[in-house]
Amino acid sequence: MKIFKKVFFSAVAVGATTIALASCANAKNDGVTIIYAETKGAPAPFIYQDEQGNLDGYDIAVINEVFDRLPQYKLDLQVSDSALVDAQTGTIDFTINNWSYNSSRAETYYFSYPYTRAKYAFVSGDGVAYSSFSQVAEAGKKVFGSQGNNATNAIERWNEANPSKQIEIEYTGIDITAKIPYYLSGEYVELGDIPVLNAWAKEYPDTYGTLKQTILSDEETKLITTSATSHLLFGKAAANSVKLRQEISNVIKELHDDGTLTRLSIQYAGVDLAPSDSDYVYLN
Repeated sequence: MKIFKKVFFSAVAVGATTIALASCANAKNDGVTIIYAETKGAPAPFIYQDEQGNLDGYDIAVINEVFDRLPQYKLDLQVSDSALVDAQTGTIDFTINNWSYNSSRAETYYFSYPYTRAKYAFVSGDGVAYSSFSQVAEAGKKVFGSQGNNATNAIERWNEANPSKQIEIEYTGIDITAKIPYYLSGEYVELGDIPVLNAWAKEYPDTYGTLKQTILSDEETKLITTSATSHLLFGKAAANSVKLRQEISNVIKELHDDGTLTRLSIQYAGVDLAPSDSDYVYLN
């Protein structure tokens, strides 16, 4: 079993430098090459820390399975707020954090094969199922939003394209416990990633768990994101990025084909998040 250490590189500059040098040198331990990776450590159920401070979650289970099948490598995975920057500069070999594709990232990183295909849902508390943006708008429901969030961005785009069928957005930084009463009242609905919604329902079964969840169709999901898959990111500056991406991607495809991704996603997220067969192409 791998042991994961929680390290904040911004507070340990010397340690970060040491890891940068080690990564570039692809240090070996008993003939096994050490691969350095970082994660930002959230959100659940993709990535989180258990009561002992060890990393867990769907993403972590997937990457552990990958390296169990690559005996020539040993994974050194740590938590860092600068995971993207460290991958970009080649300080680490890759970053894992449920990263989705966009054209800006494609300029800097290589994307692995996907290990997740996102699914979204509307959650409501008035006993009515809302399965589309149009239904939410017609019902006069409000949503809580945050800048840069995929769901919020999607509603903003909807409002721009449908000036006569607006969905009111209240921008706020309050946490889920403060939002729940508004959902229960029926005044607001929630639009979110199903695994995250399921994690909230599990944490607050007597309140959030009583709300009605309606999974969006593929057409409605396209209104939220044009890239619903998640990938590892390999900085193009890293010397071994192309080779390592190929080796890891080959194993991810194995995990898809033998049903491991389905099993792990149901275990951690309560829903099958395995990508489609057609998703297994390199995006860049």
